[in-house]
Amino acid sequence: MTSPLVAIIDDDEALCSSLADLMRSVGYRAEPYASAETFLATSSLFGSDCIIADVHMPGMGGPDLVRKLHEQGITTPVILITALPDTHLDDEAISVGAQCLLRKPFETSVLLEYIERSLSNDRPPR
Repeated sequence: MTSPLVAIIDDDEALCSSLADLMRSVGYRAEPYASAETFLATSSLFGSDCIIADVHMPGMGGPDLVRKLHEQGITTPVILITALPDTHLDDEAISVGAQCLLRKPFETSVLLEYIERSLSNDRPPR
């Protein structure tokens, strides 16, 4: 059985790389992407089991990515992350259908808990 694939989308290269390392350290496969547009152009679009995406990036941000995925019928759980304190982002994350919104810096244990929750949901097999 193949381990779950987590796509990490963040324009902060260091954070993206460290999150990919974290995912691999706990047994997941991880694919880092510098932009939502890059992710949307890959086969991982359909093969990811969970997506972690930054809210604000050049070009398409996390909430717009969630909308785009839903337009394409892709229901992969998305965990949004942000360094911004704007409280309206919480409402936006929920309204677009994100799994949750975590504020940087977040505890890795909290992120891993949300990933576990998203992977354990009853979802149709690929």
